[in-house]
Amino acid sequence: VWCDMSTDGGGYMLIGRMNDTVTWDVPSNNSTVEPFDVSQWSSVFGDIPILDFRVQVAADEQHKQIKAHWSFRFKNKRPLKKLMMVNEGGCPYNQPGVGDISYVKNLMTEEISSKDFPCSVFGAYSHPSAKLGWTMMNSCLEESCSYGFAYHHLFPVQVDFSGGFSFLAGNNSGTISDGTTAFFGCDKGKCCACYGPAGGSDIYCEKECKAKNGGTVTTNAHAWFWVRLNPPQKVWEKCMEYRTEEENGDAAWYKLVGDRNTPVKGRCGKNEAILNDG
Repeated sequence: VWCDMSTDGGGYMLIGRMNDTVTWDVPSNNSTVEPFDVSQWSSVFGDIPILDFRVQVAADEQHKQIKAHWSFRFKNKRPLKKLMMVNEGGCPYNQPGVGDISYVKNLMTEEISSKDFPCSVFGAYSHPSAKLGWTMMNSCLEESCSYGFAYHHLFPVQVDFSGGFSFLAGNNSGTISDGTTAFFGCDKGKCCACYGPAGGSDIYCEKECKAKNGGTVTTNAHAWFWVRLNPPQKVWEKCMEYRTEEENGDAAWYKLVGDRNTPVKGRCGKNEAILNDG
């Protein structure tokens, strides 16, 4: 698995890549998702409980021109194969999506954008037994899907034309029915990436890939999808130790820990990385 050890403290694993904004025909399989390869979801992590789900949208294939970047922290861990939900976790009975969200973090500004965003609506409702749309998306995160979530699970026939990811910043007076701050995917047959200016927190995206308030809509965009199992935590500090001779002629050990400039007497512990043993 490809890992990101720098963004927002690190610990993210890459589970999806899209080379364009059409989400419905992206297959899934049990091989590693390559960051600069074909569009693909991974079906390896379906049973693994996740805490964070992250969407990274760029204008270029190398992801150097990031246009939208956000993460969801869930209130409760849940298996990736249950990413989508309906009639629970803040998602209405007729609007399945990514719910049970504690907060949204805008990683363009590295600030919490909203603590009141209930559900990132994915698409139209269908009964779970039909295995269409949102239900099929969950299934594709658990087992291989040759054609993508929008296709019939037995035949290569497209049966759904929506499927997207979005967030709404919490400092505006609108609701999700008014639009979103950023969007990637398809809505009723129209696929796009939509976003505002860097760091913006207004409503820039309306339904069916329409822009408002100075937002940008484009079909030429790429996306990475990441998950994290636990919040990042510091497990060790860098430590440098050295030996010197005291005034009385006895040998003594001193160490420099972390970014501190003043040495203290003693040696680096077993859980500290020794950068220089002096």
